[in-house]
Order: sequence, then C-alpha cells, then structure tokens
Amino acid sequence: MKFSLVSGAVALAVVAALAGCGGKQQYTVKGTIVNLSNSGLVLTNNGEDLTVPNGATTFAFSKQIDYGTTYNVIVKSNPAHMTCNWNTANSGSAGYNVEIQMTLACVQNSYNLGGQVSGLTAAADGTARTITLINGSNTQTVLSSASANAGTLDFVTGTVPYGQAYGVTFLDTNNGLTCDVTNGVGVMADSPISNIVVACRNK
Repeated sequence: MKFSLVSGAVALAVVAALAGCGGKQQYTVKGTIVNLSNSGLVLTNNGEDLTVPNGATTFAFSKQIDYGTTYNVIVKSNPAHMTCNWNTANSGSAGYNVEIQMTLACVQNSYNLGGQVSGLTAAADGTARTITLINGSNTQTVLSSASANAGTLDFVTGTVPYGQAYGVTFLDTNNGLTCDVTNGVGVMADSPISNIVVACRNK
C-alpha cells in the first residue's frame, strides 16, 4: 500500500535503519508541469539549474538530496511569452513526505487592446451617446461622450494572449454616430496594443 505521508516516528525509524546500513535515504526533487507550450523554462534548486524542454509534463533534478535537506525550487527563467507559477508548495524538507512532488502551471502572457477615440460627441439635445466596439465574439467595450476618459480606448474586460489574432470592429447601435477603426486588426505581440484609432462622426 502506498502512503502519501509518513509519521515522524516512521520517518525516524527509516533513517535509523539506513544509518545502520551506513547511509541516508535519498530523494529526487521532481514535479509535474501544466501547459508548457514554449521553450526557455529554467528551474533552479539549491544552485542546480534545470532546463525544461517545450512540451514537457514532468521535471526532475539530477542531484538527489539527503533526508532532512531543504529544497526550494524556483522559476529562474520563464518560457518565452509565458508566465509560470506554482500550484503546490515548492519548498520543504526531504523526508516530510514519502516523495518530493510539486506542480507548476504555465499560461500564455496576455495584454490589453487600447488606443484613442475621437468624434464621440453628445446628441443635438445634449444627451450623452455611447459606442460599442467588439473584438471577437465575446469582448466589447462601451464608451460614452459623458465619460471623463471618452477619448481613451481600453478593452479592460478582455485581454488577448500573445500570438492570438484580434480584430476590433464598430457595432452600429443606431445612435446617430458611425465610426471607422484604424489599426484594429493584428496579432498580439509581447506588449499591450495602444495604437488603435477610432474616428467617429455624425451620420
């Protein structure tokens, strides 16, 4: 039967037995990786670096550590266009559990779409007007001529992952305005997009 934890008494018994044989129990520092789709990930533990290849789902350091030795696995370098974080504890003392096991999850970096809006004016009777801009099927932003930041475009509710295409379009809501979108189509790079220009005018 396999147990995930051992009591202190059992652990001490194991150490005593090993000591009688002239050595300490050895542990491999290892774990699993979720969604690693780019190269460049480097992990480090107590001065030992480990380069993890693209697509890997597990990792293991080559140097085993003795019972009682502390470990602290950190992300020395994130993979290209991604950020990785630990889902489980990445530090501890060898022997606390039967084996050392941890989980690292990686996600593609995402950035905002932004730019400038002009011509968003109130109606003839002074009523504030809004415009709706859509990116894809489920992301939109509504700007109002009454807003203090009516001249600024920022898709704060939906970021775009690196390498994914985007396409910002104007949705006509029959409020008397029509708008042209410039620089609204592209592929997300490694920084936020800030050059989208939306020019509105009365119909």
